[in-house]
Amino acid sequence: MRNIMKTKCLSVIILATMSVMATMCSKSVNAIDERLDPIIAETVSKVCEDSLGSYIDKLVSFHTRHSMSSQTDPERGLGAAVNWLKTRCEDYAARAEGIRPRPFVETIYYKTSSNMDREVTVPDILVTIPGTAGESEILVMAHIDTRVNNLADSTTFAPGANDDGSGISCLLEIVRLLSEVPLEQTVKCLFVTCEEQSLGGSAFMAAKAREENWPLIAVINNDMIGNAEASGTHLVETDVVRIFSESRSGVDSNERQLARYVKEIGERYVPGHTVKLMYRADRYRRGGDHSSFVNQGFTAVRMTEYYENYDRTHQVVREEDGIAYGDMPSGVCIPYLAKNIKVNLASIMNLADAPMAPAHAEIANANELSNYTILKWEQAKDSDGKIDQNASYEILYRETDQPEWKILDSCNADSQNENLSIEIPLSKDNYFFAVRSISAKGNASLPAFCR
Repeated sequence: MRNIMKTKCLSVIILATMSVMATMCSKSVNAIDERLDPIIAETVSKVCEDSLGSYIDKLVSFHTRHSMSSQTDPERGLGAAVNWLKTRCEDYAARAEGIRPRPFVETIYYKTSSNMDREVTVPDILVTIPGTAGESEILVMAHIDTRVNNLADSTTFAPGANDDGSGISCLLEIVRLLSEVPLEQTVKCLFVTCEEQSLGGSAFMAAKAREENWPLIAVINNDMIGNAEASGTHLVETDVVRIFSESRSGVDSNERQLARYVKEIGERYVPGHTVKLMYRADRYRRGGDHSSFVNQGFTAVRMTEYYENYDRTHQVVREEDGIAYGDMPSGVCIPYLAKNIKVNLASIMNLADAPMAPAHAEIANANELSNYTILKWEQAKDSDGKIDQNASYEILYRETDQPEWKILDSCNADSQNENLSIEIPLSKDNYFFAVRSISAKGNASLPAFCR
């Protein structure tokens, strides 16, 4: 490989054939386990299964969390659930004293509209865990509300242990653990309502985020991440979780890059657990809160269990012909849920401590006929807008029919040049390329796809 503009790239021996070079010089990004950040590994290890079980039992105790249920009853309904969630998050936020900037918890109200029999004002909860240096934000979300088959029924027992008590449990663990761990970038945890009513809560918050120009670089929606057994087939899967990503700008959309990132980092910190890339916006005939943020131009994906149990989702609690219906805690596999939360936590923490992604990454010789490819990008900046001298860069590549990146080469920052460039002895006709920033500790940014 030839260095251009003094990129100080690591040397690569160019062998006689391209296939041999690829074998010798690259490795799958998922195979790198020497880059474990000890703080991330320790935090991930603290996800507590007992806490998860207690969260879900408490959420179920509110009888229903339907968006139209009572907001004044101290023990039942949406209001009681929201009050408990807010108090719990505030208790966790208090642990930050003397360790990191204290998270702050707010309740944001909005008026409902579609799919409701009357207009009411309902709450979302937003927990902001401030970063120590960066200016970007990462948002992780889940929905509070529950329902049975009848969308308008706001009084029947609707436990919602998995849908979406599992996602809410994920947010609570993230707030609990990250309140005591300083991270460079800000993390927001969003508890939304009206998911079951046309994604009303997330639509409101996504519009608010766009209007207020929130600097979101990633949004991860957790909706049903705790069920392990499929209804009907009774297949069981406790080692695979799905991540859905849209493709509005092609196979290398920002959403697809985020999904690959979660897969890489999640599998690195949760050995034996597979994050399955699903190249769809969501499941058939259904949707999730991440789509509200995609519609506002943010990069958002959905995480969900590999198998769903339709005997539980939106069902009235009952037993018929020996089959238990209803979304009860017994249908949540806590060890499986814990692994999926660890994937979230590792991905969020790694991204929060990574440098900014390279800007304006491109194939500089796109209009030339050549078996070499020249990549060019703008170096990452620190919070002061200066070149981040602590960042290095990795060149990623993959064949056009392959889903996962491989690492081809590494480059150090150059304080004399805002733009870096490298010439690669691989044809742009045969491969896709990307560049990402790496912190001194090895935390990687999202890939910047070279077009």
